[in-house]
Amino acid sequence: MNLYLKNRFLISTIAFGILLVAIFVLIIIPAISEIRIINKQVLEERIRLEKLYVKGQLQKTVRKNYESVEVKTGFLNKFILDENQELMYVTAIEQSAADEKVDLVISVGETKRKPQQRFSTLNFVFNVSGAWENIARWMEKVEELDYYTNMQEITIISLEKDKEAGTRTATATILADTYWTIP
Repeated sequence: MNLYLKNRFLISTIAFGILLVAIFVLIIIPAISEIRIINKQVLEERIRLEKLYVKGQLQKTVRKNYESVEVKTGFLNKFILDENQELMYVTAIEQSAADEKVDLVISVGETKRKPQQRFSTLNFVFNVSGAWENIARWMEKVEELDYYTNMQEITIISLEKDKEAGTRTATATILADTYWTIP
């Protein structure tokens, strides 16, 4: 009976050992690998969400900056006319030339637009002739107009001095850019 108990104990121990190894191999090792895979997926998702969060914060900052700039640039609408209102601009330029008693010939260039931009550029060539002082005053008036005119190039030719009036006559060619909002 002692041998029977020893064999039974040995068989029970071996069976229990095999059962533990089977549990370890069939349940614990696959569970550990599944946990590793899940941990890796969680880490990847966390990194992705952190990137999205940073991107969202950046977008909030950009929107906030855009809104503050948009409020600050509202005054530009006073200086920049809408496209197709060139007549108003030309009339103001001609009126200032008439006020300063200079002859003015205006040549209008082509409208230049850049994609995704709210403004277009229109080039003008002003040919002005008259007394030098009057041309200088006219240029001042153009600069003082409510409309933005960027004079790019100015060529002035002095003609002759009027001995009776004591003034010099001159001819000026002015290349200017103007900016227009796209409605």
